[in-house]
Amino acid sequence: MHRIRTVGFLAIAAAAGTTVWFVSALKPTSPAAFLFFAAWLVSPYAAMVAVLVARKGVAPVHWHVVAVAVSIGGVLYLANAIFWHTDAQGALAVVMAPLLQGMALAVLLPLSGWAFRRTQNRQP
Repeated sequence: MHRIRTVGFLAIAAAAGTTVWFVSALKPTSPAAFLFFAAWLVSPYAAMVAVLVARKGVAPVHWHVVAVAVSIGGVLYLANAIFWHTDAQGALAVVMAPLLQGMALAVLLPLSGWAFRRTQNRQP
């Protein structure tokens, strides 16, 4: 359990740091714009940490797995919108990233709980 907690928090921290670097690559026009966009894009990671810590460090294993998956997905989504497939709607895609990550968390946390309970009930 301790290893997955460590991996989960490291993945969230790495994803948040990468996201801040992506904001700097967008070259905002002012420091205030940089801080606004960085805060907006890092908000899902702060929410994940808050959810995992709110359980007094004893969040279920599957929550940490979901946090890692959503962190990796968020970084890949932003990399796709910013670097790989740039187009006129890229700015909208970047602004929507935290909302999509929030929806992913809202869907994946209950599903992972259901799958985890199902596998626990199947043990002989």
